[in-house]
Amino acid sequence: MDFTLLRRARSLACAATIGGLALSASLMPAYAQGDAYPAKPVTVVVAFPPGGMTDIVTRTLAKELQEKLKQPFVVENRPGGAGQVGTEYVARQAHDGYTLLVGATGYVIAPAMKKVGYDPLKSLEPVAVLARAPNLIVVNPSVPARNTQDFLAWARAQSNIPFGTAGAAGSTHLGGEWLRKVTGYEFTHVPYKGAAPATNDAVAGQIPMAVQDSMSVSAFIASGRLRPIANMAAERSKLFPELPTLREAGPQFKDFDVYTWLGLYAPAGTPAPVQTLLNSEVNKIMNSPEMTERLRQQYSEPLGVMDLAQTRGFVAGEVAKWQRVVAETGVQTEE
Repeated sequence: MDFTLLRRARSLACAATIGGLALSASLMPAYAQGDAYPAKPVTVVVAFPPGGMTDIVTRTLAKELQEKLKQPFVVENRPGGAGQVGTEYVARQAHDGYTLLVGATGYVIAPAMKKVGYDPLKSLEPVAVLARAPNLIVVNPSVPARNTQDFLAWARAQSNIPFGTAGAAGSTHLGGEWLRKVTGYEFTHVPYKGAAPATNDAVAGQIPMAVQDSMSVSAFIASGRLRPIANMAAERSKLFPELPTLREAGPQFKDFDVYTWLGLYAPAGTPAPVQTLLNSEVNKIMNSPEMTERLRQQYSEPLGVMDLAQTRGFVAGEVAKWQRVVAETGVQTEE
C-alpha cells in the first residue's frame, strides 16, 4: 500500500471537511438570528401621541406579540411632523429587528408633499399591514347639519371652515383638501399633533368639524358629542352601515376613496427570517376572530392576510395612489 497517497487523501478529506464547516458557520448567523429572534425586548415606535388609532392598535398588538414570542414588546410614542419624527428615527436604527415602526397612511403620503428623511420603499421594510378604518367627516353638534346635503349647503354659506386632523400629510388631511378642491368651498386645514387633540377640539367646539379615522372618533359619535356626516371611503362600511359615503352625494365625488390604514415596518436590511417571523405572527394575530371582533368594537377592521411580497405590493400601490392625489389637489403641507 502507498502510505504517502493515503496520508495525502486523508489530508484532503480533512481540509474539505474543515472548509465545509467554515462555510456553514459563515452562513449560520443570519439564520440563527432569525431563528432565535427575539432574544431581548423589542421597541415598537408609534409615530403619533397616545390615544389615537395608531397607538391603540399598536398597544393591543404588542401585548399579543409579547405573549406569542416570550419577550417584551415595548411601545414608545415619538410624535411630531404628522408621523415623520418617529418614522425617520426608526429608519436610522440598527437593522436587527429590535426597533420597529407602526405608521399610518401619512407614511406613503408625506414623500409626495415635502422633503422627508426616508424613502417609503427603500429606507424601511414593509413587514405587515395591520388594520384600516374609514375616514369620516364629523361635526360639532352646534353645526346645523345632519346629512351630507345639509352639510354642503351649510359649508357653501361659510367664509371659512376650519377642519382638524391628526396632522399635515396624512390621509385625513388629504381627504379634507380633496373635499376643498372638489367643492370649491373654504375649508381650511388645522393640523394637530395626533388624532386625539384634534378630536377633543372638535368636541369642545374650538373647531366646527374634523376629518378623522372612525376609530379615533367612534366613542364621541356614540355619546352624541360629535355628529357623523359622511364616510370618505369608496363604499359604505360594515362599521357604519347607515352612514352614506361622499360618493353618494353626487358625481363630483365619484373618485373618493380615503381611509386610514396602519403598517408595521423595520429598518432596511433587517434579516429576512426576522421579517418572515414577524409577518407570520402579526397576520395570525390581526386576522384572528378575537382580534377582528376587538377591532370591530373599536370601529376598525383587518385588511386580510398578506405575505411579505403582497405587503410590499400594497404599500407600493398606495405610494402611487397618493402621488396622484397630491398632484391633482396641488396641496402644500403646512409643516
